[in-house]
Amino acid sequence: MGFPLRLLSSLLLCLLALLLHRATVTSGCFSMEREALLDFKAGIHDTYNRLSSWVGQDCCAWEGVICRATTGHVVKLDLRNTFDRALRGERMNSSLLALSHLKHLDLSFNDFNGIRMPEFIGSFKKLRYLNLSSTNFMGGIPARLGNLSSLYVLDLSDALHFTSHVDNLDWLSHLTSLKHLDLSWLKLTDLPDWFSSVNMLHSLQVLSMSFVGLDTIPASVVHVNFTSSLTVLDLSYNHFKSTLPKWLWNITSLTHLDLHESGFHGVIPDAIGDLGSLTFLDLGFNQLEGIVPKSMVDLRRLKELRMPGNQLTGNLSGWLEQMTNLIILDLSYNLFNGSMTSSSVGKLSNLTELYLGGNSLEGVISEVHFENLTRLQ
Repeated sequence: MGFPLRLLSSLLLCLLALLLHRATVTSGCFSMEREALLDFKAGIHDTYNRLSSWVGQDCCAWEGVICRATTGHVVKLDLRNTFDRALRGERMNSSLLALSHLKHLDLSFNDFNGIRMPEFIGSFKKLRYLNLSSTNFMGGIPARLGNLSSLYVLDLSDALHFTSHVDNLDWLSHLTSLKHLDLSWLKLTDLPDWFSSVNMLHSLQVLSMSFVGLDTIPASVVHVNFTSSLTVLDLSYNHFKSTLPKWLWNITSLTHLDLHESGFHGVIPDAIGDLGSLTFLDLGFNQLEGIVPKSMVDLRRLKELRMPGNQLTGNLSGWLEQMTNLIILDLSYNLFNGSMTSSSVGKLSNLTELYLGGNSLEGVISEVHFENLTRLQ
C-alpha cells in the first residue's frame, strides 16, 4: 500500500506545481509579457491595422507573437513587413525586456524614422535571431548589441537613415556565435580596421557588406578565422582601389563570392583555382586586366560566372569549354580576342544566359556555335 500512496503524493505535488505555474499565466499568456507587448503597440502607428489581433488576454494568439508551448513564454516576435504595410515606430520602451525568453526578433521593413536604435535590445540575452533591416533608425548602432553573445543571425542591412553613419564595429568581435552577418547599405566609411572585428567571428558562414562605402581592405592577413566556415561573401559596390587580397583564396569553403564593382584592379591570380566549391562568382565592373588564369577550370562547380566591364584579354578557348556546369556566363565589355570557336562555347550545354558583346572576338558567328545550347533563353 505504501508504494501507491507515495505515487499518489508525487502526482499531487506535480499537479500543485503545475497549478502554481499556471497561476502566473492568464489564458496562455504571462501578464507581464502581455503588458510589455501592449506598451510596444502603444508606441506604434499601425495605419494598416496589422496589430488588430492584439486584444484580449492570450497574447500567444496575437499576430506575430509565438510562445513556447511548454512554458507559455514569448520566444518569437516577428513583425516583418512583407506586404507594404509598414508599421511606423514613434517610440520603443524598454519594458519590452519583460520578454526575457525572447530568441527571435524581426522588425524588418518597418519605419522607425526619428527613433534611435534602442540600446536595450542588447539586453535580450537569449536572442539568437535579430533582423532590423530596412527600419530607418536614426543615429548609429549601439555598442551594447555586442552583449548578444548567443546571436546566430544579425541583419542590420539598410537599418539606418541615410544621414546616419557607423563609426565603430568593435562590438562585433563579442558575437562569437554569429553565423550570418549582413551590414549592407550602412555607411561604414572611415573604418580602416573593419576586417579585424569581422575576423573575430570564427563561426561566420555568411558575410554581406555591399554598398557600405568601404575603401580599405587588408592585402594579406596572417590568419583568417573563418576559412573553413564562410560560404557566402558579398563585398560588392565598394571602393577598395586595391588588388584582389591574397587571403581571399584561403577561404576554400566559399560557394558564393560577389566582388562586383568594388574598385579592384590588377590580374586574377592563379590561386583563384583554390576556391573549388564556388558556384557563383562575380568580378564584374572592376579594373581587372590580363588573361584569365588556366586555374579557372578548377572551379568545376561554378554555375554563374560574371566578369563584365573589365580589361580582360586573351582567347576564350583553352579554359572556357571546360566549365561545363555554367548556367549563366557574362564576359561582355572586355578585351577578349581571337575567334569564338564552337569548341569553346558550344560545349556549355547548360547555359541559359550568355553575354559576350563588347569584345574583340573575330570571325563569323553562326548557328554552329549555338547548336548545343538548347537551353539559352
